[in-house]
Amino acid sequence: MKCDVPASIAILRELLPDRVHQLLVDHGEEGLTDQILLRWLTGRKFDVHVTAKDLAEHAEWRAHCVPGRRVQDDVVASGLALNVVFFMGLDRRNHPSLLLIGGNFVPQDPEQTTIFITYTLDAALHLGRLGITQKQEEARKSGVPMDSTWDGRIVGVFDMSNFGWSNMHYASQKAILRLLQRHYVERLYKIFIYCAPSIFHGLYQVLSLLLEENSRKKIVFINKIDASSKMAEDFDADALAPVFGGTFEPRRVDDTWRYIEAHNPNLDLL
Repeated sequence: MKCDVPASIAILRELLPDRVHQLLVDHGEEGLTDQILLRWLTGRKFDVHVTAKDLAEHAEWRAHCVPGRRVQDDVVASGLALNVVFFMGLDRRNHPSLLLIGGNFVPQDPEQTTIFITYTLDAALHLGRLGITQKQEEARKSGVPMDSTWDGRIVGVFDMSNFGWSNMHYASQKAILRLLQRHYVERLYKIFIYCAPSIFHGLYQVLSLLLEENSRKKIVFINKIDASSKMAEDFDADALAPVFGGTFEPRRVDDTWRYIEAHNPNLDLL
């Protein structure tokens, strides 16, 4: 049976109080746009009642986790010091790409890990909006029609080549998966896992049970032999880190926030 998307969106709007929209806007999200409602409906298999409940809970969580428009750098200073997460360039479909260095991960309190990943994913979403806006402006100035868009999703690249026992922390890694499924619904486009050691495969077998089938399909394992060729299917060389055969120098998350705010000081939703 085919789903009536406009009707589902209309019903969902009726179920959600104005407070949900206001909380999202006040704490750095775009509010209850049709695009956001469709994203959440898709993630919840178009069950409008489950979607309404989860969105309302998400708005309350957002207000608690993100005071103001974004998580500030000093709140995540310990996470930044680990040098675990960096940004690469956009892929050919305009997805922001995160590079995570598994060997630099040091187990932290799961709540602190959640706040740091929130800080990082919010930067990715702002970067995606900024990137597509800049491309649209360039196309307008050149008079050349732009045939690409951005679907609001992110690419994650996990470099697990130096991942070991000291980097294992089931509670923190479970918290990250929970965060993605509860609060960043339908935001992942693809995940590359590079040079995963056998110890990680064991952890993945456990964590994958927490993932929906659609999410598991987005995960691609790559190794030193095929990494460059497989990632070249999605990225130009100037968007890839040197370890994958590219020329892009990975950028720290706090530096990425400075770049975003230099171009969009009020963090307006573009």
